Amino acid sequence: MRIPAKRIIEVKNLIKKEKVVTVERLSEVFNISPITARRDLERLDTEGFLTKVHGGAIHREAIEPEPVFSEQIKLQKEEKSEIAAEASKRINDGDIVVLESGSTCLAMVKHLRDKKNIKVSTSGIPLANELWNLSMIKNDIEVSVCGGLNRPNSSIYVGPHAISFFNNINADLAFVSPVGISIDKGISTATDLDAELMKSIVDCSKKAILLCDSTKFGKYSYINVMPISRFSEIITDKALDKDYYNKIIDSGVKVTMV
Repeated sequence: MRIPAKRIIEVKNLIKKEKVVTVERLSEVFNISPITARRDLERLDTEGFLTKVHGGAIHREAIEPEPVFSEQIKLQKEEKSEIAAEASKRINDGDIVVLESGSTCLAMVKHLRDKKNIKVSTSGIPLANELWNLSMIKNDIEVSVCGGLNRPNSSIYVGPHAISFFNNINADLAFVSPVGISIDKGISTATDLDAELMKSIVDCSKKAILLCDSTKFGKYSYINVMPISRFSEIITDKALDKDYYNKIIDSGVKVTMV
C-alpha cells in the first residue's frame, strides 16, 4: 500500500517537534488506524529518520550522544553493534540489568525495546539519556541512574555516591566495557574512580559479562581493576587473536565471537 507523501511529511514534522511519539498519538492526529501508524513508523525507521520502539518512535536527533562521547562511538562501530546485539540476547524478560557505560553498552539500548518488565541501571550519561527516551514510550522498563561526580571530559558518573548506589542494588546481569584487557593484568581503566565504580557494578550482579572489541586486547590502561576470571563471559568480534582466545578459554571464561 502506497503511503501518501503529504502525510509522511506531516508525520516527520510532528516527530521533529515532539521528539517522541506514540502510535496512539499518530492515530489521533492523522485520523489513521494503529496499523497504518505503525507502517508509517516502519518506513521512517528504514529511512533512518527515527528509531522505532515498542508502541511508538523516537526522533534520531533526540538520541544523539553528547559531543564528548561522539568520537568514541565512531571507533569499531560495526563490531560494537554486533557485540551489542549478541549481548542483548543474554537479557531475559523480568531481569535487573546494569549497563556500565561506553559505546558498546550504548548500542545495546535499542535492543531493549522488545524486552518486557526489565529494570535497567546505568552510570553512563549518554546511556541515561537514551534510556530515558526509551522509557517515554516503553512503560514496562524501569530506569535508574546512579548519579555522582562527572569528571571533565567524562561521559560517566563516578565517586562515592555512584559506588553507594550500586552497592545497594542486586542485579541479575552487568555489562562492562573496560579501556584495556590482557591475560596477565586483567581489565584496566583510566582512573581510580573508574576502577572503583567498575568493581561495585560487577560485585552487585549475579553475572558479569565483558564487552570489548578485539582492538582492546593486549592493551593496558593506568589502573588494573580485576582479573578476567571474574567474568562469566567475554563477547568480542571475530578478529580476536587465536592465541588470546585459547588463553582466555584456558582460564575458564567463555568467549563468544561475533
